[in-house]
Amino acid sequence: MAQESDPLRPAPAPVSTTPTAQELKGAIDSGRTGDKVAFHDQAASPSGTDDEAAGTPDTADRVATAMRQELKSGLSNNASGPATAEDRRRPASASRPRPKSPNIQIYRPQLTSVLSILNRITGNILSACAVVLVIWLIAAATGPQAYGVVQGAIASWVGQIVLFGATFAFFLHLCGGIRHLVWDTVHGFELRSIYISGWVVVGASIALTVAAWVISLLLKG
Repeated sequence: MAQESDPLRPAPAPVSTTPTAQELKGAIDSGRTGDKVAFHDQAASPSGTDDEAAGTPDTADRVATAMRQELKSGLSNNASGPATAEDRRRPASASRPRPKSPNIQIYRPQLTSVLSILNRITGNILSACAVVLVIWLIAAATGPQAYGVVQGAIASWVGQIVLFGATFAFFLHLCGGIRHLVWDTVHGFELRSIYISGWVVVGASIALTVAAWVISLLLKG
């Protein structure tokens, strides 16, 4: 019985025993890996995106590992045909669990990816800090006893360490947000500019955190 091909789904690049990143992307775009998006999508990037942007693409061994993780059936020279109607009707979970994205066993940390992850982590930290701020304000409005308990916890050495970390999280999230606002103007996407702005975010966050604490200690006397 002839297989029905999907004209809207691109055929994947031929798979070899030493696949390239482009072949891996072709397998993802074709829907053969069971990913959610079964059509050409810029978000469905192969492993080593940051490496490739930095001019150091992944080695053949790392790409082959990524291909094995995605296909979960070993490399095959005859698995280069387009997806069929039967393939589209079959749930991705029927043959194997869905792949992790990004797969931290494959991706290598880069400045850009670390800052992206930290931007999300600091956002969650600041949300928790907002709750603590509300508790502090409620304690201050309740009376001296409640305020003394909360203020005592903040003034302890543990509280000061947490407060210092929260200060750094605030400035890192702030500087990262400014960086993203610049990107929204379609500027700073050159490779060199991306890495320069990334290190500027890190340096500015550290400098502003130290400055804020030095000023607060001077004002405190």
